[in-house]
Amino acid sequence: MITTTEALADVVRRAREAGAVGVDTEFIWDRTYYPTLGLIQIGFPDGHCELIDAPAIEDWSPLAELMSDPDTVKILHDAQQDLNILHRTCGGLPKNVFDTQRSSGFVGLSSTISLSELLKTLLKVRLAKTETRSDWVARPLTDAQIKYAEDDVRYSVDLMLNIMGKAETLGRKEWILDEMKIYEDESNYSERDPDYEMPRVRGSGSLTQQQRNVLRALGAWRELKARRRNLPRGFVLSDDALVSLVKRPPNSAEEIRQMKGLSERSAERNRQYIWEAIERGRSGELPDLPNNKHIGPSPDDGYEARVDLSLASIKGMCLADQIDPALIGNRAEVTAFVLEIDNLDASRHRMLRGWRGEFCGKALQRLLQGEGSISIDSKTKLPQLS
Repeated sequence: MITTTEALADVVRRAREAGAVGVDTEFIWDRTYYPTLGLIQIGFPDGHCELIDAPAIEDWSPLAELMSDPDTVKILHDAQQDLNILHRTCGGLPKNVFDTQRSSGFVGLSSTISLSELLKTLLKVRLAKTETRSDWVARPLTDAQIKYAEDDVRYSVDLMLNIMGKAETLGRKEWILDEMKIYEDESNYSERDPDYEMPRVRGSGSLTQQQRNVLRALGAWRELKARRRNLPRGFVLSDDALVSLVKRPPNSAEEIRQMKGLSERSAERNRQYIWEAIERGRSGELPDLPNNKHIGPSPDDGYEARVDLSLASIKGMCLADQIDPALIGNRAEVTAFVLEIDNLDASRHRMLRGWRGEFCGKALQRLLQGEGSISIDSKTKLPQLS
């Protein structure tokens, strides 16, 4: 196992010489806000694997060089979470990433397929997924842990080659390469301002507008404190306590007392901060949520029918061409597309950019503007746009 920066640099040198390597991480995520990295796996084209002992490494600069090397393909499965962890560890902005999960959606498979299912489908390899709940920080690792970790990257290069071979046959190779550029977007690796997000809180349905604002303000305070102290959100303020404060708000800081999900000690320590957040939510000073308003006229009585028509058209085209419809966009994106049809801006609508625009976005635009048509293909029995 790799335990020194010097040995890590040698692995990185060999990885760059190979031109393409599998990359994966193993971590624990129990009593912290951020995952605690235990292991990084590098899989070479010949099936050889190297395991990097994350707690032992002091200087991660060699890994940053690998992740930001535009000439070396880094192959991951369900890449974004691993890339976020690696970026937080080493700081290198990822370049030339290949996601075996996402790319599967271009070759007749699900874009959310599991690694074990993908390996079984494409390479006839069966993995024993026995260590999913292992402690990856404890040492020494067991033989079972080591095999599990190596298997996650041992076949990465073969998987990529198999997927890209199918994509080339289908004429989708350039589409996949275009899609992989999303992992080079620097905004994916910066922490979002919680003021611009509605927190996901269990039991927070059926709130008034002012209660929603108080929820946002309390959620933003909780998020920032959880990050700063590297604690789970619930350790700072539980969902139960947050909902109680929103639905039965105190009239002063002094009324904030121990309750379910808020210990007496925590109430004493955070009373003033909680009160300030409640008052901030009541004041209406929070910024508008992104995508809260669409550009264009107010929704009319028929817009939902046009959304349903658009979704059916997209699904029909995707089924006919063996593309996972989830890659095109979700219902919220399609709804915004429909509502803004007379003032579409490609910077706001990814369905007009890159391969999506070529595949269906521009045809859907013509249909919604009354310039295109939809019919049922007599052979496939699926909707098609023209």
